[in-house]
This record gives sequence, structure tokens and C-alpha cells, in this order.
Amino acid sequence: MRPETIAVWTQLYAAVGLLAGICSGCALLKTIYDIRAGLIAPPSEFGLRWLLWFPKVWLHFQLSYLCGFPCILAIAILYAHYIGFAEFVPS
Repeated sequence: MRPETIAVWTQLYAAVGLLAGICSGCALLKTIYDIRAGLIAPPSEFGLRWLLWFPKVWLHFQLSYLCGFPCILAIAILYAHYIGFAEFVPS
């Protein structure tokens, strides 16, 4: 593989990783905000309800993250288009 192709793939992976980190941070902030706003209220009593509350929070976080995925995909495709799809083909 040419060094240019390796560099392009490395840059694409780094950019997607950075975007995924930003998206994850935004989803975490949204989940924390929703907990503080009372949308996902923690149970008032201890026991089994607390154990069932954590998967609900995790699912809410995952859905918030999933809403940002189309943006990550679009930016990655636009970046690959800007570089040129031919540069990604190993030779």
C-alpha cells in the first residue's frame, strides 16, 4: 500500500473517532440534563427500582448517541469525497 493511502485512511479514522467522541460527549450532556430536568427521574426508594433505572438511563444515552450518528456518517462521506474516493483504494 502506498504511504499516501495509509495516511488518508489514518486521517479518516482519526476524524471519525474525534466526531464519535464529540457525539458521545453531547449525548452524555443531554442525558445528564434530562435527569436534572426530571425527564428521567431517579426512583425515590432503594431496591429493585434502582437496578431497573440504570438500563433506562443507558438506553436513553444510546438513543441520544444514535441521533448524532447520521451527522458523523455525513461528515465522513463528505471528507472522503473531498479527498477523493480513489485515494482510499489500496494499490
